[in-house]
Amino acid sequence: MKMQGSCLTNKYSEGYPGARYYGGNEVIDEIELLAQKRTLEAYDLDPNEWAVNVQAFSGCPANFAIYTALIPPGERLMGMSLQEGGHLSHGFYTPTRKVSATSLFWESKQYHCDKETMLIDYDTLQREAQEFKPKMIIAGASAYPREIEYNRFREICDSVGAYFLADICHVSGLVATNLQNRPFDHADVVMSTTHKSLQGPRSSIIFSRKDERDLPQKINDAVFPGLQGGPHNQKIGAVATHMKQVKSPEFKLY
Repeated sequence: MKMQGSCLTNKYSEGYPGARYYGGNEVIDEIELLAQKRTLEAYDLDPNEWAVNVQAFSGCPANFAIYTALIPPGERLMGMSLQEGGHLSHGFYTPTRKVSATSLFWESKQYHCDKETMLIDYDTLQREAQEFKPKMIIAGASAYPREIEYNRFREICDSVGAYFLADICHVSGLVATNLQNRPFDHADVVMSTTHKSLQGPRSSIIFSRKDERDLPQKINDAVFPGLQGGPHNQKIGAVATHMKQVKSPEFKLY
C-alpha cells in the first residue's frame, strides 16, 4: 500500500529496462528488474527458461496482449464457457452478441463441463479442438473449484498445433506456494493477476517460455508499444515488494 501511494506513481517510463524513451529512469529500471527477479523466484522458475513481463495493467489487458502477440486477428482460440466458470477475456460471446473484445477480434469457441460431474470434459474438448483447429487454447477459470489437468491441455494443444495459455489468476497464490497443480511444466505462457489469492496489488504478470519461438519478445512488444504506453511504476514497485512476501513461510501458512 505504501509503494502504491509513493512518488513512483508520478514517474513516466515508456519502454523497458535499459531501453526507455525518457531519461532519468535508472532507479525505475532497478525496480522493474527486481520485480521480475522476485516474481520468477516466487514461482521457483529458472530465469534461463522463463521470462516475465510485469507491465500489463491487469488480467484482461494481459490476456489481450498475449493474443495480440501470438495469434493474428481473425484466428481461432478456445476458452472455457463463462456460464460454467470461465472468464470474459477467454473469448466470451452469446448467440446474439460479441460480449468480449476477445471474441470480436478473434474467432472463439467455448468448451464446456460435463453436465453430471461439472468437471471439464477433456474428451469432448479434444474432439472439438480437432474440428475447430484453434491457434490457442486457454486453461483457467474464475469459478472452477477443481484441479485443472494441465497435462491434458498440453496433449490437446500439441495435437492441433496450438499455443497453450494457462490463466491462473484466481489460484495464483496456491500455485506459488505449491499447494495446487503448477502449469509451468506444460504451458507456453502463464498469466496471473497479482491480487486475488496472491494477495498483492491490482496488477498482472505474464510468464513466457524461453525457446526458439521468441515468445518473451513478442509479448513485450504487444504490451508496449502495442497496447500500452507508460507502465504504472507504483504497481511494479508493489509487485517487487509483495513477491518477497510470497516467498515467506508466513505467506504459505496463510
